[in-house]
Amino acid sequence: MFLWCFTINKMAAPVWMSGVEEFVKGHQDSVVTDISNGIIDGNIQLLELVENLGPFLTSVDSSTRCRGTRLLGEVLHRLPKQYLSAKEVELLVSFFCDRAKDHHSLTPHVLYGFSALSTVVNLPVGYAAKIVKEIFKEVHVQSLSQGDRRTAYNILANFLTTRIEELKPLGADFVYGYIQAVDGERDPRNLVIAFRTVKTIVQNFPIDIFAEELFEVTSCYFPIDFNPPPNDPYGVTKEDLILGLRHCMSASPQFAQYCLPLLIEKMTSDIQSAKLEAFHTLSSCAEVYGPDELKGYLGSLLSCIKTEVFTAASDSIELSALNSLTALVTGLSSSVSQKGSRASLDGFIDDILTECKHHLCEPELKLMYPSGKLLQAVARASDPACYKILKTVVPLLLEQFHVHSQPIHRRSILDQLLGFIVICKNFDESKEAQNPIVEYKESLLPLFYSLLSDASPQLRRAGVTGLVGMLSLRDLVEENHWLMTTEHLTQLVLDDKDANVRNESITALAYVATNHPDVVKEKVLPLLIANLNTEDMDCDQPANSSHMTHDFLLDTLTAISTHGSIIQTTVPAIAEHVIQSSEKPFSDNTIAEAQTALKHLVTIVEGTISDKTNLHLYYSSLMPRLLHHAIHCCFLQKEDHVFWREAALELVARILRVVTQNLDESNATELSTTVVRIFLEENLSLLPSSNVLPSNAFHPLEPSASWQQTQLVGLLSTVVCSTVKQVVVPNIGSLVTRLVHLSCHSSHHVTCTHTAKCIAGILNKLPSGTELEAIVETTINTLDGHLKDVSATGVSRHRVLTVWSWLTKALILRGHTLAGAYTLRILSLLEDSELGPTAADGFFIIMNEFEDIMTKPMHANIRLMYRQRCFTEVLPKIVEGFNSTQPVNKQYYLTALSYLLRFLPKQVLLTELPPLVPLLVQSLLVEEIGLQLSTMTTMYDLIHDAPQILGQHIDSLILQFLKLTRYKPCMKVRISALQCLGMLSTLPSHIIVPYHQRVVRELGLVLDDKKRLVRKEAVRARQEWCLLGSVQK
Repeated sequence: MFLWCFTINKMAAPVWMSGVEEFVKGHQDSVVTDISNGIIDGNIQLLELVENLGPFLTSVDSSTRCRGTRLLGEVLHRLPKQYLSAKEVELLVSFFCDRAKDHHSLTPHVLYGFSALSTVVNLPVGYAAKIVKEIFKEVHVQSLSQGDRRTAYNILANFLTTRIEELKPLGADFVYGYIQAVDGERDPRNLVIAFRTVKTIVQNFPIDIFAEELFEVTSCYFPIDFNPPPNDPYGVTKEDLILGLRHCMSASPQFAQYCLPLLIEKMTSDIQSAKLEAFHTLSSCAEVYGPDELKGYLGSLLSCIKTEVFTAASDSIELSALNSLTALVTGLSSSVSQKGSRASLDGFIDDILTECKHHLCEPELKLMYPSGKLLQAVARASDPACYKILKTVVPLLLEQFHVHSQPIHRRSILDQLLGFIVICKNFDESKEAQNPIVEYKESLLPLFYSLLSDASPQLRRAGVTGLVGMLSLRDLVEENHWLMTTEHLTQLVLDDKDANVRNESITALAYVATNHPDVVKEKVLPLLIANLNTEDMDCDQPANSSHMTHDFLLDTLTAISTHGSIIQTTVPAIAEHVIQSSEKPFSDNTIAEAQTALKHLVTIVEGTISDKTNLHLYYSSLMPRLLHHAIHCCFLQKEDHVFWREAALELVARILRVVTQNLDESNATELSTTVVRIFLEENLSLLPSSNVLPSNAFHPLEPSASWQQTQLVGLLSTVVCSTVKQVVVPNIGSLVTRLVHLSCHSSHHVTCTHTAKCIAGILNKLPSGTELEAIVETTINTLDGHLKDVSATGVSRHRVLTVWSWLTKALILRGHTLAGAYTLRILSLLEDSELGPTAADGFFIIMNEFEDIMTKPMHANIRLMYRQRCFTEVLPKIVEGFNSTQPVNKQYYLTALSYLLRFLPKQVLLTELPPLVPLLVQSLLVEEIGLQLSTMTTMYDLIHDAPQILGQHIDSLILQFLKLTRYKPCMKVRISALQCLGMLSTLPSHIIVPYHQRVVRELGLVLDDKKRLVRKEAVRARQEWCLLGSVQK
């Protein structure tokens, strides 16, 4: 054996040499980093390291040689990729090639060195091939451990990615060596690499003489049967292996003679997963293999596909079979210019037509639909196939439509016809061939028009669908057909008695509105808006048009609001309807009508806000109009009004919020300034048509004002808290001061809630600095003074604490340094017998996410994992407080704890759960409905996610849940308890079987509950427990 020669330094050994000896003899791996850093810094020369390793690399002890070789490999892995010179790389490659001939125990360490060298930048030309040949010659890959095999595969993969031109001269030798290396591989982690590499090999190396061997070495895993273990750290999925193997099998036409018989075998097996994967693989292979390789197997493949489609035993297999048929025809169509290929395609399609054509003449039999699916799958594959299929099928279906007179048979025929029309949308008209459906346009259009007046609703729907299908074909129909179709559809929407026909027509009008908005604007909108402006049930329509309600008209207007030019008309019309509806004499119907119209406005705005033209309309017209009307209504002298209702104002706020959060900085600044001046300066002249509003009667930030005015703070909050972060709120100090005063002194709950949210939203986005600190300090001092003054009049300490909670949430979200101190203040108030419940509810505010304030779409400052940080800081103090407090206050700590757990991510919760379960169980004993519901919501999820932990407390849980199933004061508590009991039945049998009889017996008593929803849940829970021990369970 060639011995590596070293020039041993006779001088004193360097200091770091002791570290080398420790690594080789004492197995101290930490020295590797020091040596690598020394080489990088220039304090150690690589040649010097190799020279000092000489005695270890030539030792007679193989384990010493292993450690020496390993040290060199570890150092190389830590060096930068460009560090080594070409001369040094040559030297190292020669060294490791020589070590590969050494004892087999050195092989893993040699591969580790090769792995480092395979990624260096200065690897000389030809040395990649040298390393590969050495591996193929000296290394028996399959005798190595999984990690070492993976190293070998990675070396080959690296070279195939970066040095493939150097490897190509190896030719068939490389293919043979690779087959030898991967043959028998069984680890999924390695197979992912092996599968990925095969395709590169097939595309760049001659595989002719080894085609069968290369296919066999990969196809032996087909179909993949692998289920990754739970919490697999490597992340290898079944889908990764399936796709990798599929790419291997479809890599070359030379695999066809081996692959297609295998696929046919799997298609005829009884294993559903094997069938499914065989059809998926055929879809991938068909186009690659081409007509010459496919033609010998077409009959067998068609038979397998036809069997699955005609029997339809599984929807997924049927779909995959149809897709594979499409892929087959696509593969046959890939070279239609060649005479032989064209003959194969025509012959295959003729065989399918022969099998299916007669079934299209029998709509009363069930084989019509499967036959249609097969023919449509063929037509979908290519333009030549589409032309050939439609030339035969469309005339046949038109003939059969007139032969059969029963609506159900006609509908079946039309379904097939419509399917082929849809396929024609993908026909490539850029080529010389004309869309095949054009030839039958003069027959199809009159047919569909005539169906619109048919007595059968099913046929009318088919007529609508057919016309839309014809319109969707590019340049197929003239402009007058768009107009004529729109008129027919409008008539159906207004007059047809069948709801399904009307809905289909509305959908069709939405399509027309998207593509030809001018037609809809001219013919449809005037009729719909005219009817909307009349009284309900007094529309200018026949008496039998009972569907012509305002709700229906609003639905229709919303559906066709798909284009900016139409929205310019529909949105103002619906907004006007909102205002007119709210001015009607107050009643439940008036409330419902106005709120329904507002909901439709919300739908349109949210669905079309991305268009800049629409955004400008909403900003410049819709928002001012709604804001003006809301303020106008607060002055009305009435007993009640729609715009005094919280639900209506929330819908208006939702529109304002969506628009504001999409405005750019300039428009958002203008809007924010205007709205703040209206509320802060009470300047109504900034509103349009302000002359109709009282000039000196608007005081929305004064506690003495009417609640109709003060609750409009919700609209102020929506605007100022939804702008982009760059917007500066004007007079922010005065605004926050007024808001704090209002929140502390107002007696109106809705006003206080909106005010607290507004304060929080403003402070959350206010830039860090002295202004923020000053406002926070002033606000906290004011609130703290009110909290301490138990005898203050006109101030509710509960409302003050709610504002404190919202302010704390704002600071927690942005990660402010004072957030922890303010949270502790809330915790301290859990000891207050008066404020304890409100303090506990403060944690609901802090941990919950509200869609109307401080969200990402509203550009709020939200730090990652703020809930986790709050939980970590607060939990020990809650547990400590619970253990030390008076019994009367324990329920407040439990309520706070339940809110902490309820909104905490499950991954965090499960790690902290064991010591908290006794507290949760104790929460169920407290006669507090909110606490019980919150705790059971958390318990329900934990039973599924942490069964072993909850199982340790099964006795207490079952006892308390059974008791709560008969909790008379609250139906929701009984339902939640029953749901938790049902979920407990999923715990391991050895835990719950001892309680089986008792639970079933006591749940039987709940079956007589006076509430239907409780009885329904009781039946479900009792069934789960009755099934314990059965085969189903």
